[in-house]
Parts: sequence; structure tokens; C-alpha cells
Amino acid sequence: MVNVLTSGAWTRVEPDEVSFFTGLGTSEIRWGDVPYDQKSGYSFEGHVTDLQLDGNDFLLGTFTHHNQPIPFTGDFALYLAVIVNFDDGSLQHPLPLLGFHHTETPNQGPHPDDIVDLPTVQEQDLVYVDNVEYRLVISGFLWQKQKVTQFDSPEGGSNSAGIFARMEATGRKGA
Repeated sequence: MVNVLTSGAWTRVEPDEVSFFTGLGTSEIRWGDVPYDQKSGYSFEGHVTDLQLDGNDFLLGTFTHHNQPIPFTGDFALYLAVIVNFDDGSLQHPLPLLGFHHTETPNQGPHPDDIVDLPTVQEQDLVYVDNVEYRLVISGFLWQKQKVTQFDSPEGGSNSAGIFARMEATGRKGA
């Protein structure tokens, strides 16, 4: 095992309506045409964690959806850049952008909860640790003690989930 510290910043929104969003380049992004404390948003909190090199899941960080009833409905995507810093100072490794799909609902009716989606991602980005090549796989959220790639987020509160990943050895050695 190797200790790492993760951090992250929201870097992009699609469609690109930047004036509607605040916080690009930070660990917290908000949206909604309301005062800041009434906006919905996402935040990411990095963690010091043991980077599991045996194919088991490890915690990248905590994702939180701050879900407020705002006068907007629609689907959009938000992208999080995560950096893994090895605690011995040997490597700082940016991961490929993590794309979150968000469905902002009308806050009433048969399904008033927003939907947060983080599809399982198997990146072709390779990481070398102790001269061994690994592929990063984003395995999803740990939400309400279940591993999921999507969850409903009730209005009027904050809902958190761990984001988990795993390192799969490719069988190749580094240079």
C-alpha cells in the first residue's frame, strides 16, 4: 500500500452556460439564479487514503450534492479534475476528468428528487508505482452503504457519497 492525498476542482460544465455556474476551478461549484446560500451545487473533499494496488477499491474522496429547490430544470454535465499526490513526494498524478451527469428536476410531482450519475469509468490512463503499470478504474459511489453509479438526491439538503476507484495491474513493468 501507498499513502496518497487526493484533491479536486470542478473544471468544466456542459452545456457551457458559465454565467449560471459559480466556482469553476474550485472544489465547490454552485448553480441557480438565486442568492448563493440558496443555490444547488456539488463539492469534493479529498482524503488521505491508502492507494490499494491489489485491485481492491479505495476512497478517492467525498462527493456532496447540495440540493436546493431552484427555478431551473434540465440535464447538464460537470467535470471534476482529481489529483493524486503520493505522500513521499515522488509523484503528483492528475487523473482523467470525472464526468458527472446531473438531472435537475422540477422539485415536485412524481419524481421531485434530482438525479446524480457517475458512470463506471475504465480509463486508459496508466500509472506506474514501484515500476509496475496500473490502469485506474472509477468504480462509482458508496451511497447509503451500497456501491452505485447513480443516486436520487432529495430536495432541501446535502447528500454525500464516497467516490471509489481501484488500480488494476496490467502485468507490464515500467521502464
